[in-house]
Amino acid sequence: MRLDRILAAGLCAAGALATQSAAAATTPQADLAQAQARPQASVTAASPQDVVEFGVYLPLRHRKELESLLARMHDQSSPQYHQWLKPDDFLQQYGPKASDIAAVKDALTARGLTIVSTNAHGVRVSGTADAVAQAFATPLEKVSGRSHTRYQARHALQVPVELAAIPLHIVGLAKLPEHQVHARVLGAAPAATGDNRYGATGPYWFSDLKQAYDYPAYAPGTDGSGVSVAVLMSDLVFPGDVAAMFTHEKFTAITGKPAPSVATVPIDGGGAYNGGGSVEASLDVQQVLGGAPGAQVTLVSIPDLSDQSVMDGYQYIVDSNKYDIVNSSFGECELFYTPAYNGGVDYTGILEAEHELYLQGNAQGITFVASSGDEAGLECPTADYFTGGTSPTFVAGVSTPAADPDVTAVGGGNLVTTSSASSLRSAYVRESAYSDPEVPYDPYGIGTPVSGGAWGAGGGVSTTFRKPLYQILARTGSAQYRTVPDVGMHVGGCPGLAVTCSDDDSAVVAAYGVGIGGSYIALIGTSIASPEFAGALAVFEQQLGKRNHRLGNANYYLYAVGAMQTLLGGSKAPAALQFFHRDNPGYNGVVYDGFPSYNYNYVYGNGSPDVRKLFGMTGYPAAGVPQTSTNP
Repeated sequence: MRLDRILAAGLCAAGALATQSAAAATTPQADLAQAQARPQASVTAASPQDVVEFGVYLPLRHRKELESLLARMHDQSSPQYHQWLKPDDFLQQYGPKASDIAAVKDALTARGLTIVSTNAHGVRVSGTADAVAQAFATPLEKVSGRSHTRYQARHALQVPVELAAIPLHIVGLAKLPEHQVHARVLGAAPAATGDNRYGATGPYWFSDLKQAYDYPAYAPGTDGSGVSVAVLMSDLVFPGDVAAMFTHEKFTAITGKPAPSVATVPIDGGGAYNGGGSVEASLDVQQVLGGAPGAQVTLVSIPDLSDQSVMDGYQYIVDSNKYDIVNSSFGECELFYTPAYNGGVDYTGILEAEHELYLQGNAQGITFVASSGDEAGLECPTADYFTGGTSPTFVAGVSTPAADPDVTAVGGGNLVTTSSASSLRSAYVRESAYSDPEVPYDPYGIGTPVSGGAWGAGGGVSTTFRKPLYQILARTGSAQYRTVPDVGMHVGGCPGLAVTCSDDDSAVVAAYGVGIGGSYIALIGTSIASPEFAGALAVFEQQLGKRNHRLGNANYYLYAVGAMQTLLGGSKAPAALQFFHRDNPGYNGVVYDGFPSYNYNYVYGNGSPDVRKLFGMTGYPAAGVPQTSTNP
């Protein structure tokens, strides 16, 4: 038994720990029960006339030249610095060979399949299950989840012989689990006690985080106006939740402006209200807008978190070229794509095809941000979990898409702020990065508990992606491979699965179904940190100018600034040059905070940001006490 054994459960697992409505938000004990009893989806033979869609991805041309161009685009000394391409330019210069695209179309059409569309990376294909099975020499199976259906090949795909000379990646038919969201609902937010709300360890509202991480004071020039952010996630956000969050923090009462709003673009039909990704989508949108209330935020809604849906979402984003920043608060163990987890079948080509979407986006100036995972340094169960082993354990691994070098991976830990009975003041005090050891549990509901897990920000060394140019500027602990994360912010901890919890563990507050049976809920996860950092990036991009404010791959900037701080003493650098909070004590289940160095580790990356210092905005006053004119 390989990964195909877990797929049925995987369809539900993407949102299993964050699907509950606020009206039935779990307690930690119920959280544990839910994690140990995930509902299974059914897997049956596909009917011959079932309609199946999938993607055929071809490699880009001139990859070395493209990578060299990207380096120059991010080099301030180069004439090509920030001279971004348009989608048509990218297609003409780097898209697949026209002859290869034509050959794929001809071969698949001749086998009874239909070409739905063409893009800079290949074609979208549709056909009956019978025609697909004959084209790729394997029967198909139908996987029916709670709210959607998809198809998978029963055996390894065999590319038609007439296409054997063309390197192809077939996406949408592999036996792989869906990505998982990186947030967990703890329950209803506790009632505030006194003017200081909850205490020195939260839980925190978005305005608390803005003061703690030193955002600039709210003003038309520091609210992210003119910057467009896409939140890629399954399912939909309840219409009133964003307004509920901002009303609670007195935004309209203080500013006289209406609360921010979110637009929605459905891809592949989009998702549903109260679906498996709805809590995550709500959290993401609220965190982005909390930091950048003037930004234009769009939920790019996909029906599920399968590779096909995720890549369709990214394809829309890079082709439309409407969005400056993209947040993705989901991920999957990178090792799941390797031959060791798939009976010798190598699916890392899917990661390569996705990487080429990020290459296109970066060449157009788009910044991708992703959460680094919630299993601390132990992202992956051992392969025997999928082959009937009786004692599987969690092992070191990293999460994709955070592991991709063209994505900014956001981890983090636990924030501690000031607290007094007479003020809402939430100034930064310190952070810690201790993971919470977890009881054995069954991560994909296949019937076998996995031991040795831990809750905390994901991080470690990729086995797929080589060390990127910008990581030469930090001591990352690997001379050959990409490491994650790149930066960190507040994540929180103490899930229901925890054996013990850190004294600093906390959460954030988000609205979910407020006014329609829901409430304000408490959540933890790197899904807090990732969209929050995307909001900070939106405020930064606003400062770069109206005509060409895009940043591209933000890691070039982050590592350059981080190297400057390291050179000047790291956490002992002059106060004005401490762009990142460092030396945050912790342990991620694999290594302690001092590894590979105190200036870069596998929990916070370069550290957590002092937003005004990191992005050169110290000329603006700081965001002050929540629910005031500087921090509504």
